Amino acid sequence: MTGIVIAGVAHSHVDYVTAEIRERADIELRGVFDPDAEAARRIAAEFGAPVAESLDELLGLGADIVACAGVYAQRADIVLAALHSGADVLCDKPLCITLDQLERIAAAQAESGRNISLMLEKRTYPETLATVAAAEELGRPVALASWAPHKLLRGIRAPWFLDPATYGGILADLLVHDVDIALTLTGATSGSVRGWTGAELESGFALNGGAVVTLDTPGASSAVLTAEVDWLTPSGSEIHGDYRMRVVGTQGTAELYWGRGVLELTTVDAPRRTVELAPGRRPAEDALNALLAGGSDAAGATADALLVTRIALLAEESARRGGIELSWKASA
Repeated sequence: MTGIVIAGVAHSHVDYVTAEIRERADIELRGVFDPDAEAARRIAAEFGAPVAESLDELLGLGADIVACAGVYAQRADIVLAALHSGADVLCDKPLCITLDQLERIAAAQAESGRNISLMLEKRTYPETLATVAAAEELGRPVALASWAPHKLLRGIRAPWFLDPATYGGILADLLVHDVDIALTLTGATSGSVRGWTGAELESGFALNGGAVVTLDTPGASSAVLTAEVDWLTPSGSEIHGDYRMRVVGTQGTAELYWGRGVLELTTVDAPRRTVELAPGRRPAEDALNALLAGGSDAAGATADALLVTRIALLAEESARRGGIELSWKASA
């Protein structure tokens, strides 16, 4: 039986972890910790798990996997402590909020030999899975454009979420998803990124932003991802966000409308058609499967987690420095 503990429950994506614990017979929740003890108790009670009084106490329970969905600014310390304890890490995005934190996490991961898997749920959506399955029809991707609007729901957000010191930045938080999909579709291993942010709340919290990411693959010409993210979906909208992506390949084009449950394909051999979608997977299902499988699956998840986080944080750094171009490269 694989033991999991949850370190940090401040973000609602902790529900991704508890959904896996309910669905699987081969894992068990061994404990929960959060500085908000009452919030931790609400999560632990369903599973009859203990509530730890500190992170050290939680890690002392001997879990195989530490799951983290806490305040963004606290995640790096949790991830580092988990790796040093000898556990794997299942983390909500963002993994951390600064490049310095990421360097320390990468070093700790290499030293410990443990693995990190990010819950990148957009890759589990039906529209994404169908696009990956249709990759041969599209040919080599050369241009990708995405828009990821979200509702801010300011009246119910916790204060930490709207404070840049504890939230980090919009690009670190939201850009990772579309970068992850672009890397999956292109197989890119290096490139560059330019980031920008726009309107702000009085706290300095950015309401919108975006990035241009070049995607270089050995032996092929570069592809480009142009991505926009925002917290500007009107509260009256029937959906949280009308997420979209357009993938232009050498043989076809895919139009993903995640918020509407639609994928349209047009190719050199066939006119536009709406693709029948199979069910997606649970948001944390693939991420947890990778850790449980170990070996190349877990190593691949770790590499993905570190790389998408790096690109998103470089976009934040670029935005802070006036949109300068910064290079990125996958680890060997």
